Amino acid sequence: MTLTIRPPLESRGPDRAAARKALADRIAHRRELFDRAPDNVSHPHTDRYRFPVMAALVPVATSRGGEIAYPGDPMCLYAALSLTVMHSVARFEAGLADEPSLDDVAPDWGRYPDARYRRAEDGPRSTLIADNPTTDGHVFDPRIWDDLARDAFITEVRALQPKVLLLSSVSAGHRYALEMAELAKEHAPHCVVVIGGRHADETVRYQHATASVDLSWSSTVQVIQDGRARPAVDFVVAGDGSPLLDLLMRALALVVTPGFGPTRVEDVLEALPLVAAHEDGPRGSGSIVGLTREGAVVVPVRGERLTSAQLPSPYEAFSVRARFGIFTRAGSSPIGSRTAHVMTLDACPFKCTFCSESIQVSQRPTRFAVTETEHVARRIDQLISWGAEAAFFDDPVFWGGNWKAITDFCHDLAAVRAERTDGTPFEWGAQLTVDVVLNRAKTDEVHAALDLMRENGCTYIYIGIESMAQRVMRHVGKNLLRRNPEAWVSKVREALELIKGHGIRVGSSVLFGLDGEDRDTIEETIEEIGRLIDDDLLIMASPNILTYHPGTAITAAHGQDRLDYHSRKDNRPPYTYFEEAYPEVVSKLLDEDDIWYIHEASEKRWGSTRNSAAESVASVGA
Repeated sequence: MTLTIRPPLESRGPDRAAARKALADRIAHRRELFDRAPDNVSHPHTDRYRFPVMAALVPVATSRGGEIAYPGDPMCLYAALSLTVMHSVARFEAGLADEPSLDDVAPDWGRYPDARYRRAEDGPRSTLIADNPTTDGHVFDPRIWDDLARDAFITEVRALQPKVLLLSSVSAGHRYALEMAELAKEHAPHCVVVIGGRHADETVRYQHATASVDLSWSSTVQVIQDGRARPAVDFVVAGDGSPLLDLLMRALALVVTPGFGPTRVEDVLEALPLVAAHEDGPRGSGSIVGLTREGAVVVPVRGERLTSAQLPSPYEAFSVRARFGIFTRAGSSPIGSRTAHVMTLDACPFKCTFCSESIQVSQRPTRFAVTETEHVARRIDQLISWGAEAAFFDDPVFWGGNWKAITDFCHDLAAVRAERTDGTPFEWGAQLTVDVVLNRAKTDEVHAALDLMRENGCTYIYIGIESMAQRVMRHVGKNLLRRNPEAWVSKVREALELIKGHGIRVGSSVLFGLDGEDRDTIEETIEEIGRLIDDDLLIMASPNILTYHPGTAITAAHGQDRLDYHSRKDNRPPYTYFEEAYPEVVSKLLDEDDIWYIHEASEKRWGSTRNSAAESVASVGA
């Protein structure tokens, strides 16, 4: 199998005028084909120009062993769909233009949900995609992958016969993404399958300086080229998901024919530079990889970067469906308040060795500028109008740890909330780090900001403690500023006491298997976390096992360059008690006895404060 790298699609590429002329000719020809299609052509919709499409959040686990599914709404997927959905809805509402246009033929995402739908629809989706006329109804979101989910997926595919299936997957879900792709090809033979998400971002990296591409051994592209997986995937999108996916969908729509039969990957690849010449050139940065019978074709994209404020709200097309048990102020459900998930940036500014969200791995943060705090506050107000009773900021670090931005956001949120007269109960939470909270250079600012956060609805802060063993934390790279070099255990306690002193609850994640870990450090961490719980400094502690992610520093340091994220081997306890944990990808510093010990000892010492699998699944309501 060959690997071909095409010239990058850039904002100021060569022969733009010629490409625009070719695009105009293709658009006109396509309009003529669809206008002249005979009446007996079988179209799945009344509008013959729209083709059926569905998206799916790929689960990370099966139901065995009480595994923890990803909490919250699938924001990576929602954000990636935002532009293609926006263009589709605009075309749907405007109708067919008098003159041929790029969006004549478009994916059928339906209409945006109205206010009544948004307020009524939470929890799991209950209708078939084929029967739901809203954009919200076009997502399959099972959270676990078992026989019931598999049968439900097959039912959806058979009923809809999608022209395109979009799969969003993290590395732990990649094996299930491959299975879903195969099922789609079996039950909807003309379906074009596209995989994106964090696994694609981590495993496909184009190097502009050398005009080369790095493909991890565990990438979708590589496992198909090597024959380790069946060739059921047509495209992989890595990088800025929303603009790149929109570019791909428009290119695909440019080459489809009436009736939406088979579509050749090669034809879509040829259409990409034509669509990229539209308007002011492509947007976003990353790679679109087409998988043909001859091999993989990489199309780098180097267009204008978009900020979060330039993109539609991820919830513009979707209902707030998640419930998070940590928020209860609204009193609407015993499993927690209806919680929207929000991000001000999608990459962490710090460089923890284990983290796939680190700037060293992501290298391309999409964010709100620190001057756009009012914009975020108004998005929060919109979410409240749509039925959200709480919000959790899923940023790796809230506003990148910028205390001025946090302060400005609280003032802006107060001003926006003051405009409301309905007295809607609302609370929110965010993620911070120990060293951001203990920034000695900004102590007064931190105290003032924490007070403002509490006064404006913040009831919960989540902090990654990782380990309570000093010799483990020495290797993590969590404290880059080195402004407070005292012992980690002391810093953790001080940070938690500070936050609690401002009337805000704290939850934490604990990660076992980092460098320096052994049974002694495991026992030390479990006991020290237990003491924090005893002193009412933690209301929740979540134990996790280090799993290797492609591209992280610890993965390279441990020589784990061949991560099996594709084989469909049955998982088993004790791995199934931890999110993302599979025998082939967990830390080599932990054996199975260690993992059993972590599961049993943390459950015994931390008691009900430990975040259990059952509580996690219930809290998301999905």
